[in-house]
Amino acid sequence: MEERTIAHVPGDGAAPEMMKVAREVAVKAARHDGINLVFEETPAGWSAFEKFGDTMPASSLKRIRELGIVFFGGVGSPLLDDALGKAHPGMKPETHCLLKIRDTLGLLVNKRPVIITEELKRLTRLKIGKLPPGGIHQIWLRFLKQDTYFGTADLIHLVPPEIAALIGLKLKPDVTGDEERVVEFAYYSKAELEKYFRAAFKLAKSLGLPVISGDKANIMARYAYWRIIMQRIHDEEFPDVPLTHQLVDSLNGLLFSPERLHAVIVCGNEQGDTATDGANAIFKELGLMFSSSVNVDTGEAMFESGAGTAYTLAGSDVANPIGRIRTAGLMLEHVGAPNGAKAIDEIFFELVREGYRTCDIFDPDEDDPGKLVGTAGMGGLFLARL
Repeated sequence: MEERTIAHVPGDGAAPEMMKVAREVAVKAARHDGINLVFEETPAGWSAFEKFGDTMPASSLKRIRELGIVFFGGVGSPLLDDALGKAHPGMKPETHCLLKIRDTLGLLVNKRPVIITEELKRLTRLKIGKLPPGGIHQIWLRFLKQDTYFGTADLIHLVPPEIAALIGLKLKPDVTGDEERVVEFAYYSKAELEKYFRAAFKLAKSLGLPVISGDKANIMARYAYWRIIMQRIHDEEFPDVPLTHQLVDSLNGLLFSPERLHAVIVCGNEQGDTATDGANAIFKELGLMFSSSVNVDTGEAMFESGAGTAYTLAGSDVANPIGRIRTAGLMLEHVGAPNGAKAIDEIFFELVREGYRTCDIFDPDEDDPGKLVGTAGMGGLFLARL
C-alpha cells in the first residue's frame, strides 16, 4: 500500500474535534485506492501561540513546505483575536497563517463547489423551484494571489521610503490609525492570470459547464486587464467553452437565482473572498462548505473547509464536521484516491436523503429528532458506510 504523509493543522475552537473525524474518514476512504494516509501535526493558530509564541510557527511552515499538502482545520476566534490580537496584532491567525501558507506554497486557484440537489434543497435559505437533472453545480474559483491581499507586500520594496511616506503606503501591521491617509497596492500579472484562466477553462470543459467571469472592468484598470486577457485565452484556446463576463455587482444579485449560476464562476482575490462566502450562504449554515487551494504548477495544495472554527461550540461534540469531511474528499481526489473521494460524496448524499442532521442544519418542524447527531456521530455514520 502506498503511503502518503500530509501536514495537518488541527486549528482553533471546535476545529480539532471536526478534524479528528474528518481524518478518520479520509484514512479509511483512501484505502479504497490502496493509499495509506499519514497525518503529521503542524500546529498553527492561537492553539499554537502559547507553546511557540507564534500563530504560524516557523517549524510548522517549514514542514508544510516540505510535505506540500496540508489539511487545514481553521484558525482564529473573535475572543482571542480581540484579547491576544490587541497585544500581538501581527499574530492574528486568519492573515498570519492563511496568507503565509498560500504564499509559501504558491497557491493560485481556490475552488469552492456549491452543489444544490433535491436532497439539499431543504437545507437552503431560498425556495428553489424545479432543479435541472443532476442539480445546480456552481464551482466557484478564487484567484488567491496578488490583488490587494499581497499587492503592497509584493511591491512596497520598489517604492523609495520617502515616496511611500508621502502617499501613505503601508503594510497592515504598521497602520496606527493616526495617519492622514493609507494607501495599498492592488495588481494582477499576465503570467498568473493566464495560468488561472487556463485552469478555469480546463475545469469547465471537463465538467461540461460554461464559465462566468466576475469583474469590475467598468471601473478598475486591473479588471479591464483581467477581462482582456480572459477573452484572449478563451478565443485562442477554449472557444468551445461558453463564456460570459459579469460585473460582480450583478453577480451578487444572481445569488438569489442560483440556477442562473450553473457554471464555473471565476473571481479575483478580493472580490472572490466575499462572493464565494456569499454563495455558500445559500445553505442555512456554513458547516457544509468545502474547499481546496492548489498551485497549478507544482500540485502543492491546502484543503480547508472555509467554514470557520465554531469557537463557541468547542468541547460540546455538536459542531458540523461535514465540510471538513467533504474537504477531505477533495484532498483524496488530488492525491490519487478518486474511489475514496467518490465514496465520501455518495455517503454524504445518502445521509442527507435519509434525514441525518447536525444541530446547525436541523429543523425541528421537519426533521426526525432520532436522526440528530453530533460531531463524532456524523463521523461514525460515514465510517460505518465506508
